[in-house]
Amino acid sequence: MKNLLYKEYRLCMQPMVFIFFGFVLMLLIPNYLYTIPCFFIGNAIFNSFQYAVSDNDSLFTAMLPVAKRDVVKSKLIFIVSIQLIMLLLYIPMIALNNAIMTEGNKAGIDACPALLGSCFVLFGIFNVTFLPSFYKTGYKTGKSFLISTIAVFIWIFLSEGFFVAAVAARNAVPFFEWIETHIDCVPKEASAWAAQLIYLAAGALIYVLLTVITDKKASKAFDLVNV
Repeated sequence: MKNLLYKEYRLCMQPMVFIFFGFVLMLLIPNYLYTIPCFFIGNAIFNSFQYAVSDNDSLFTAMLPVAKRDVVKSKLIFIVSIQLIMLLLYIPMIALNNAIMTEGNKAGIDACPALLGSCFVLFGIFNVTFLPSFYKTGYKTGKSFLISTIAVFIWIFLSEGFFVAAVAARNAVPFFEWIETHIDCVPKEASAWAAQLIYLAAGALIYVLLTVITDKKASKAFDLVNV
């Protein structure tokens, strides 16, 4: 596994990934969908897979004396590491957003700890739709990315739309009032911190579960492929 991971980071990690990390600066755009930068990380992963396919990565790796499930697992660890780095970059940008923007985000969820929970779910959805689809062939990246893009944007519009609706209906529906004062806000009181940390933990748990499912589904799919 160590050698497979070394191959991933030395041969499959494209400079484009580091450029896309810079999209975290979009958190400084007023009234924007702050989950969008995570989509661009999916784009960076897609580009890395495209380059790997052009270099016959799947064929080369399949010729090595390693199990196919380890091939899939190394790719998944590669993806997860990129995603976690992006989420770590979110933390200082959330703090900076809070320092310079005091009126919140009218386009969706505010830059706050709960935002990381939504991003965790987004990455989980990307993993479970992209990787199993890719490993049905081991080389078709376009269709896999299209499927994951559709799934990710469904989540973005549903989740961000929910928080926009909460703003509009906060005076009419007590639940939305609670959402606005505990989840979709910069937490200041202990109750808001508790609610957002629970939301974040739930998002992280969903991410872990979807990533485990991704590993099982992608490994099963690749076992059936004659590379």
